[in-house]
Amino acid sequence: MPIFTITYDLRAQGKKFDYNPFAEELRKQRCFQIQNSTWLGSFANNATQVHNHFKKLLDSSDSLLVSELFQHFCYTGGAKNVTRWLEANKPTPLPGAKPEDTLEAGIARARAEQAPVKAAAKKPEAAAKRPAAKKAAAKKA
Repeated sequence: MPIFTITYDLRAQGKKFDYNPFAEELRKQRCFQIQNSTWLGSFANNATQVHNHFKKLLDSSDSLLVSELFQHFCYTGGAKNVTRWLEANKPTPLPGAKPEDTLEAGIARARAEQAPVKAAAKKPEAAAKRPAAKKAAAKKA
């Protein structure tokens, strides 16, 4: 199942809005909190479906971003065990994805389609050495 980052800004906190159902649903879905307003969750859905599921638990003035986390990620600081959780829940292709649709396959295709790179010309000799080379060539002539 793909992993999603779920990040939000709760703008209705001063109002009388109950965010407990939102927090409970994140926990119920076994999401992992990595920062104050950022969670990771593994779902058998697409980003729009995950977004819509959680958006109904927020105030209309709040913001919510759901983004699929791909195989290339880096994380430092913050919550303990983030790396362990990410390693244990590695993203997998969505059902129905063909091997040629993977990121790695796309990169390999792009590299294969690139024109070959010509070798760089040799660096010219230092200016101090040029007069000596010219003198040696003149003596041979």
